[in-house]
Amino acid sequence: MRTKSGRIPPSSGRHAAATATAAAVAALVLITGCGKAGDGTPSDVTRASAVASPTPSVNPSYGEQFLAEGECAAAEPGKKDVYREVPCDGPEAVAKVVDRADIGFPDPFEASACSDDTDFAVNVPISMAILEDRPVSGEGYACMRNLKAPHPGDPGGGGGPRIQVGDCVHSTAGNGSPASEVACRATGRKNGATHKVTKVLEDAIVGGFDDPCDGEADAMFTENSLIDDDPVRSDRLLCADKL
Repeated sequence: MRTKSGRIPPSSGRHAAATATAAAVAALVLITGCGKAGDGTPSDVTRASAVASPTPSVNPSYGEQFLAEGECAAAEPGKKDVYREVPCDGPEAVAKVVDRADIGFPDPFEASACSDDTDFAVNVPISMAILEDRPVSGEGYACMRNLKAPHPGDPGGGGGPRIQVGDCVHSTAGNGSPASEVACRATGRKNGATHKVTKVLEDAIVGGFDDPCDGEADAMFTENSLIDDDPVRSDRLLCADKL
């Protein structure tokens, strides 16, 4: 560097200028690297390293609610009736939530709020508790529809939340007895289909001189035997033809 007179300053002057410049740079780094110079506030880097990274959940949710309507699930290997949430376009996805209840249990399935095309239901609190190794708390369930066939919830499929027209039942008892739903394709086998439902009557009475099925069925069966205390009145009466 030259002075105004054009002369080069002595080496001692150049050393002093370099020292002053280095000190200024150090002060600038101190100010920008910390919250405030000299106030004891740690820098962003120090703060980040002091906070432990959260442990990712083994049961990640891709929305605000676990297994919300429209989300998909995969069966947890080695754990019966336990499902975890996965992206619907993922290779593990096997079923999609068609209905979601925040309270109640899916058992008995006939008393659930699931739609007729539901293939099965997932007990949400139990799945979450097992996946995350914590106590079971709360209630709620998810009504699921398989992404691929078979669909037990379809007529004749042998499953679903309730028996509908087109479903098959197994029963060797007389009229008015409870019947269990089975797949129509299981005819001719032990505990296979014996009758096919042709009509469903809500809140019907079995017995007396009247025929609720108007003589158009080979047999009558009740459905909600585990729910109703009255053995005569049933929430739903099934008119069925023998196979």
